Amino acid sequence: MKEFNRKIALTTAITLLLSSTVFNVSTPARTIKGSTQNYSAATTSTTTTTETTTEKSPETTTFQSVSSSTRGVKKKNTATTTTVTTTEATTETTTAFDKSKYESNVEITTINTNNYTETPTDKNGNPLTGNALEAYNVVKNTFKDKWKAITEPEIKEEVIENTAEKTVKQKTFNFVNNDKFTIKRYNFNTTTEERYSETLNIPGTTFEMRYISPETNEWYMSQNVANTAKQTLYIDTDKSHLIISIPAVYTNNKFENNTQECNPDLEEAVSIVKNEDDSYSLTYTFPHSTDYVGEIWYLMSENKLADWNNANHFGVLKQELTNNRRFSWDGYYFKLPSNYIPYSETMLYRQPSNYSGASMTKYGDFLAAYDLGYVFTYTCMQNQNDLGYWYTGPKSQWLSTDFNIGANFYDTRFNTDFAANLINAYKRYNNDEFLMSVCRYAEYFIDHATNNHYDTKNGGWLVEDYGYDYEHNRTHVSLNHQLAELNVLYTLYQTTREEKYKNLADKMLIAVEDTKDQWVLANNNLNYALYYMAETNTMVDYPYLTYNDLFETQLLYQKIYGKKNDVVQYLMDCKMEWMTANEVTGYRTE
Repeated sequence: MKEFNRKIALTTAITLLLSSTVFNVSTPARTIKGSTQNYSAATTSTTTTTETTTEKSPETTTFQSVSSSTRGVKKKNTATTTTVTTTEATTETTTAFDKSKYESNVEITTINTNNYTETPTDKNGNPLTGNALEAYNVVKNTFKDKWKAITEPEIKEEVIENTAEKTVKQKTFNFVNNDKFTIKRYNFNTTTEERYSETLNIPGTTFEMRYISPETNEWYMSQNVANTAKQTLYIDTDKSHLIISIPAVYTNNKFENNTQECNPDLEEAVSIVKNEDDSYSLTYTFPHSTDYVGEIWYLMSENKLADWNNANHFGVLKQELTNNRRFSWDGYYFKLPSNYIPYSETMLYRQPSNYSGASMTKYGDFLAAYDLGYVFTYTCMQNQNDLGYWYTGPKSQWLSTDFNIGANFYDTRFNTDFAANLINAYKRYNNDEFLMSVCRYAEYFIDHATNNHYDTKNGGWLVEDYGYDYEHNRTHVSLNHQLAELNVLYTLYQTTREEKYKNLADKMLIAVEDTKDQWVLANNNLNYALYYMAETNTMVDYPYLTYNDLFETQLLYQKIYGKKNDVVQYLMDCKMEWMTANEVTGYRTE
């Protein structure tokens, strides 16, 4: 089922989205070293995994000493060591996450126009025009909370080492509560047989480590430093709290069309050793070779990043961050579908959506989720192109064959999902840059819908699923794409009160109403798409994704118009009959 198969894995968590770019707006700019770009804020929304764990462990335990690491990592005699210390030496950090420090209960009141200008400019100082100016004016006129989000971190990107041996670039997010997210990328200028190693020291006398077992896909906890694994690790001592990624190894010079090739056979787990000075040493290694690039990220805090007695924290953090999906230097990467070009079995591509970060942003009411949700969403937001959307880099053989669409195409679902993520991020972090980004995307989507739609009898628009900046054939319209798009428009209207977003959503919903009988099959399942002219159309609807989209549409419609939409309810009822008959579970009930 070609392209449809690449999306079926997303049925566990998707709501909707609209996207972002950077402008000089209300919040003080955060300057990245070595760049002239100014940074503000943005917004996102997406669904979460709701899995729980049966594991519950005490908050504190007594460390049982072990010998040294058993992983057999080769260490250079001149290993680099980074020491992380806390400002206070406490016997145990049990401070609960204070949500009030990050969110305000102040009602939306009035806008502070002092931070806006009559002649707004982009990051390069050029006057805003077109859709960029339209988005700016929407944000300018959006009612806002009077409070300033203290979540907004100071962001710095720099080259921290540039020698004959290697070049290391680093990006940091320094949060106001002293939490610090760091990501490093290593390019080696020489090749040696011995692996390069670097050590991170953290204080503490007690130790607990958690990760998602690759064998069982369930949480695993150990107090033994030797029980590490090639997974993202969640580490707690009595004095520090750390989340650290797998030390990733990517093939150098294989980044065509926003792809990167993993080398799992060359990746080694972080090794951990207890020191005599009440600290732990975490050592990560990479092949010291010009053929490969090393990368690692970690989040350090003096406060508990998660409450391991809370099942919701387990569920929100149960994200795929190691094998088939990874957060990387410039965004969120998915396993590459087999019908994409370029392709290898170990290749990942930068996906326009941000499902892990979106889940954390929307559902994570605790410190780890606040921090990582911000970092992931902000990083992905920076990939918005000049037109206002986030393109898919690799070439899809399916889209190329059926529609003459090449590399760097526009996928409305993935973009809209990220837009939803941005809206949620704006609401959570109160950062205008997130809102600016999603409004910029909304303006682009208006253009796309205007130029690429099928008219229905009552003036509705069925909007094509895909776009491309060059000449191509018209594409089909799938129900899940159509619903996700109008849902984001309704949500954005509720946020900005900009009528044009609601008007387009109304027009798209009219199109669904006009074609209601074409969406229902004889077995009560829903038709995946209309206007699919190719003979290769074998796509079927998702088990419950489209139902969830309809559910969201109904909620939004009720909030805006004070009543249910009869056609939406009809489609929901039909899909429910099919799901019940086929014992499908996982769909939304609230």
